[in-house]
Amino acid sequence: MVSFTYVDTKDALYEAAREWNSAADLAVDIECENNLHHYGAYITLIQISDRDKNWIIDILALKEIQPLADILENRNIQKIFHDVSFDFRILNEQFSCKPRNVFDTQLAALLLGKKQIGLGDLLKEYFSIEKERKYQMADWTKRPLDTQMLSYAAKDTLYLIPLRDLFRKELQRQGRWSWAEEEFAVLERADFSYNEQTFIDVRSVKLLSPEQLGIFKKLFLLRQKLARKVDRPSHFVINNNSLRECALHPPQWERLRGVHPVVRKEAAQFYAAVEEGKREPAEILAKEKKRYSLEQKDLFEQLNELQLKAAAKTGIKGHLVINKEQMSEIASTRKTDCLRRWQRQLLAEEGLKLE
Repeated sequence: MVSFTYVDTKDALYEAAREWNSAADLAVDIECENNLHHYGAYITLIQISDRDKNWIIDILALKEIQPLADILENRNIQKIFHDVSFDFRILNEQFSCKPRNVFDTQLAALLLGKKQIGLGDLLKEYFSIEKERKYQMADWTKRPLDTQMLSYAAKDTLYLIPLRDLFRKELQRQGRWSWAEEEFAVLERADFSYNEQTFIDVRSVKLLSPEQLGIFKKLFLLRQKLARKVDRPSHFVINNNSLRECALHPPQWERLRGVHPVVRKEAAQFYAAVEEGKREPAEILAKEKKRYSLEQKDLFEQLNELQLKAAAKTGIKGHLVINKEQMSEIASTRKTDCLRRWQRQLLAEEGLKLE
């Protein structure tokens, strides 16, 4: 069992923040409800570890976490996460919090050429620790949470600082520390907006006719409203495949099976949604494809070849060497401003000459 301090009051949060303020490094992890058991995506717990202590912050009990947000945005304290992508989006969406001075152990693993980059894989490789999977699908909104669940949560930050220490030394040894510094700086400038799925994001809806798509849109929005009402994920109310089928062949809603009872209970709303959709056809506008000249196409292909060569030489994934968006911009403008310094140097070593 991992020892930890449970923070679920304003006073306890301020007391913990005073301790965090004196730390040079803090490991951070987040437990969320993400449309798995309930409606919506929101933070339930935030785990924090320094080199000596562990804390679990009950976000559902506190609601407001400004002292913690201040710590996350404090440039004098390095925060160690493993894979910031979703964590940063939900922090930004829920608390307008944008962490600063961040070390992402997953990104570091990628820059080192690791093939297995999950936290469990890395803990096993570096510390011979098997990460538990018992609570991966747990409902973290339940209160009270038992001690075993909380101990499991605390373990996710327990080894992040030692892992960061090892990765930093390895990056320095391989001459890639400057690469990591540039990438971590990019994380601070990146757009981590949280976007919920919309009706046009659902697979295969582009194949629907305008009238069918209009019906699907109205059904999608109604499902969302009812999911919020019964506090269940939208796919618990009716899954996307069934919803699409209902847009193609509207059923007798009061008799529909394999769906949440609220669908049959609110059958009248579903009938009305179908009629509204028929009156309001929808259309998905096709994205305008970028057209390249022959010279630009040749440059794009050259960049693609250089990516493959550099990736093979360094052992890192091609999209880190240069991604498609960067290749497209360079092919269009013949300028490499979009590249990091380390990317530019790596590609120059493979023969890229533009400026």
